[in-house]
Amino acid sequence: MRTDLLVVLALAALLPSVVAVAQRRPALPPSRYAYSFEVDQDSLPKGVTVTEKRDGDMVRHFIRNTSDRPLVIDKRMQDGRMVGGTKLVDGKVYGYFPSSVPMEGKTHLKGWQAPFGDIEQTTLILPREPETIYKGRTPGLGREVPPDEAYALPVEYDGKPHEIKLTIRYRLDPDYDK
Repeated sequence: MRTDLLVVLALAALLPSVVAVAQRRPALPPSRYAYSFEVDQDSLPKGVTVTEKRDGDMVRHFIRNTSDRPLVIDKRMQDGRMVGGTKLVDGKVYGYFPSSVPMEGKTHLKGWQAPFGDIEQTTLILPREPETIYKGRTPGLGREVPPDEAYALPVEYDGKPHEIKLTIRYRLDPDYDK
């Protein structure tokens, strides 16, 4: 093959990556506030537990469901059909794949799959940052910390809507002043 053709083919292969980089938005400025949340253990369905892991200021929450009733978190819908989500049941975590599991050597089935093997828990996160975080990106804010905020995380338990109650706690973000 001629060298010119190889160069053209290589550039054509790289073009989607170059376009994707060109379309990225700049990072948002830091918010005046950072947040963490606490889970109301009484709002968890039977068999569901949330554990908290701390590493300095970083706090992560892991959710597990040992019951035989499915708990669906992070359910995403588009045009009336499910396009993503996480299901926890019988101590295992499954992801929802609307078209197929994109992994070499795996059976490409649609729907609830566990392509990475038996995982017992997953990270519990909010579907998006609280509105206070967005408002905290305004320049020139003072050092007042917003009050705690009640939040209800919508989930599905045993095929029915359910809410896991959280308390969002704010603190000052040192990156805002840099």
